[in-house]
Amino acid sequence: MSHPTLQELRDQLGCLEETQRRFSRTIPIADAVDRWMPHGGLPVGCIHEVKGASVASALAFSSILSARIAGEQGNIVYIAPDRSLHPLGLLPYGVRLDRLLLVSARRSQDIAWATMEALRCSQVSAVMAILDSADLTSSRRLQLAAESSGATGFLLGPVTSAPIAAPITRWKVSSHVGKPGQRFDEPAWALDLLYCRGGRPGSWTIEWREQRLNTLFNQLATQTTREALAG
Repeated sequence: MSHPTLQELRDQLGCLEETQRRFSRTIPIADAVDRWMPHGGLPVGCIHEVKGASVASALAFSSILSARIAGEQGNIVYIAPDRSLHPLGLLPYGVRLDRLLLVSARRSQDIAWATMEALRCSQVSAVMAILDSADLTSSRRLQLAAESSGATGFLLGPVTSAPIAAPITRWKVSSHVGKPGQRFDEPAWALDLLYCRGGRPGSWTIEWREQRLNTLFNQLATQTTREALAG
C-alpha cells in the first residue's frame, strides 16, 4: 500500500507534468520575449489577458498573435460591445479578412456567452473579446473551453478595467514613440508581462516592422547590466 505522503507527491508531480504538457505548444512573440517565457513562446489553447492604455494597442498586439495562431486556414473571432472596429485596420498585422468573424453584443453577459461559445468551437483558432471582467469561476470556464477545442482566447480591455481572475498570462501594451520617420503601420509599443504562470514578469519595447515583432529595448537586460556594474 502506498504511503499517503508519497501518493500526494505523485499527484503533485502529475499535475506539474500535465501543466507542462498543456502549455508546451507555443507561438513566437519576439526573440527576447520568447527567451524569457518559460516555454519559449506564448502558450496556445488557453486564455490570456491583454490590457492597453488604449484598447487599440491591446487589439493590435492581440491581432498579430491571433494571425500567427490562425495561419492560412484558421479562423479568428472578434467580440465587442459595439461595431466600431474597422476590419481593414487589421490587415497590416497579418489578419485575413476572409477568416475574420465580427460579433457585437451590448450586454456584458452576452459578450461572455459569445466568448465561451467561440472558444468551444473547434473551427476557431483565436478569439479576441472585449470583456469588462471575469471572476474566478468564469475565467476557469473560459480556460476549460479553450483547452477542449485548442482555441486561444485574448481577453481585451483598457488598463482601468477590472482584471481577469486567472489568465495564463497577463499583458499591458502601451504606445511608444518610434524611430524618426517611422510609418504609421509600423507602430512601437512598451510591452509589460505582468503575470505568467510558471514564469516571471518582464518589460520590453517592441516594434512591428516587415511582418515581425522586433525588440528595440530590453529593459530587463539594461537593469541587470546596471546592477552588475554597480556591484
